[in-house]
Amino acid sequence: MSSSAERVIAVVGAGPRGTSFLERLLAHIEQIAPNDRPRLRIKVFDPAPHGPGKVWNPEQSPLYLMNTPASYPTAAPTGETQEALPASSCSMSFMDYATLNGLKYDDADFPARAHYGHYLAWLSKEVSARLRGRGAAVEHIAAEVTALRQHQCGYRMQTEGSWHQADAVVLALGHLAAEPSGPSGRLARTAAEAGLHYQGAAIPTDVDYDDFPAAENVLVRGMGLNFFDLLIQLTVGRGGQFEEHHDAGPGSRYDYLPSGREPVIIAGARRGTPYRAKTTAKGVVPAVVELEHLTQQRIDQLLEQRTQLDFVENLWPLIQADALVVYRRAGGTDAAFDVDDYAHPFAHRTFTSHADYQQQMRSWLVEDATSAQAAERSPEKMALNAVHAARLRIKPLLTQGLITAASRLHDVEGWFESLIEGLASGPPLQRIEELAALVRAGVVEFLGPDPVYGVDRKDGRFIADSAAVAGARYTAQHMVEAMMPPNRITQAGSPLVTDMLSSGLARPASFDVDSETHVHKGFDVSGQPYRLLDCQGQPVGGVYVLGLQLSSVQWGTAIAAEAGGEAHVTAQTLADADAVARDLLEQLTD
Repeated sequence: MSSSAERVIAVVGAGPRGTSFLERLLAHIEQIAPNDRPRLRIKVFDPAPHGPGKVWNPEQSPLYLMNTPASYPTAAPTGETQEALPASSCSMSFMDYATLNGLKYDDADFPARAHYGHYLAWLSKEVSARLRGRGAAVEHIAAEVTALRQHQCGYRMQTEGSWHQADAVVLALGHLAAEPSGPSGRLARTAAEAGLHYQGAAIPTDVDYDDFPAAENVLVRGMGLNFFDLLIQLTVGRGGQFEEHHDAGPGSRYDYLPSGREPVIIAGARRGTPYRAKTTAKGVVPAVVELEHLTQQRIDQLLEQRTQLDFVENLWPLIQADALVVYRRAGGTDAAFDVDDYAHPFAHRTFTSHADYQQQMRSWLVEDATSAQAAERSPEKMALNAVHAARLRIKPLLTQGLITAASRLHDVEGWFESLIEGLASGPPLQRIEELAALVRAGVVEFLGPDPVYGVDRKDGRFIADSAAVAGARYTAQHMVEAMMPPNRITQAGSPLVTDMLSSGLARPASFDVDSETHVHKGFDVSGQPYRLLDCQGQPVGGVYVLGLQLSSVQWGTAIAAEAGGEAHVTAQTLADADAVARDLLEQLTD
């Protein structure tokens, strides 16, 4: 045995990232001869269910759907991913688990989030049992870590009423509550002073939907994925039903039969439209989509001429060219396909009345449903998937620091990220069909592009309108920010993160651009395996970061790794967990 002393690993966060770390640790331990394995004690901390964490809690509403098809997600390497990352004795994807447990999903179905939570709970339990069978002690502690301190040669962590010692710490914190700031913070304070009900950005399972009375207006800001969760809870979750018509055309698949308990949902977003539906074409990137301009060869040629790339100058023209090529190959007849114009269909337009805008939105929903249903035959959806394919190719460039800090902040994160999220990361087609039915039933109305929200102090009500829609102003006593909390550690409502920043154990990442320092969203970390850096920029030995708080070195927040995906592209979360597990074992057994 390389070391007779027991070494303690603390995993803070028992959701998918923490669970993937445990599975990767198991895989590497299983490659060590039994007599050479280190003595390990693994303490896993999370007040939420271990495995699924809060977001994927198996007890959540069965109405919530995943945003990826059943064949996609995994928290352990399977298929071709195992060529780069060693399998453990319980490496299994969600679809493998679903098949073994009698869950009736086809590859293209969008599963209930609760079912994915059951898979993660199973994986956590199975990995823990197999770690114990290979000599490691595993403790699952249902408590929140509120402080982390360096102590002697290791660390002490505080939970309610207790301190815990560890030699190494893996921070897999996931989504954190956040304090509202900026315009949202001011609106929240004004609403509180007026006695109004304001629901800030939150994980959907943290929202109490019973707080929204039947038949009353509810203002909603944001029409992304959280918006569709809100819709289903305030309609079907209150006893309403969708009646399906199998022979109806796109956009008319359902009629909604109200329960009478629904509020009136007044929805707004900057574009004036919800996220577009995902195509029904198979694959993360449909087979008909091939990048001819943004190729790896072309990227390599660009990097031979410069050390870093500018997104707008070097990459965006290639992305636009690929979108046009794919658009035409799929049958598009227009001379050009402008991605930005397609993303903002109502830009620079005005509407004569509220009724005019509602009719335009009903037509938009039918158009989007038609395009999604057409699969590979939709020139627009295939063009958008070309942009999505480009996003996958750009992610490693950001991770490797091959795009300038200025272009990353101003371009990639400044406008491209939100552009592609709204175009290629939307809900399944089913949700757009349901929304169209709710609009026809009068349950949902739309504000218009670039809506403005405020509080009328005199009347004691929220107000909202859009300058693009003549004569339309809404008032309400209830408002929802239909979005996830901002993934920004300086806003986090986490006692642990606050403690780490105030003590100097951690600092936010920052970028120097044009003689100014820009504080970024995530922790400052080293390169992979992502060791935490302290307030002086020095590595904190034995403390690693996984997941959302790696936004300083990664771009985008993947729901899960792709089953069989490339380790450093669509299965990056597994590659990260693997790198930490491998490095940690090397450090503890030196």
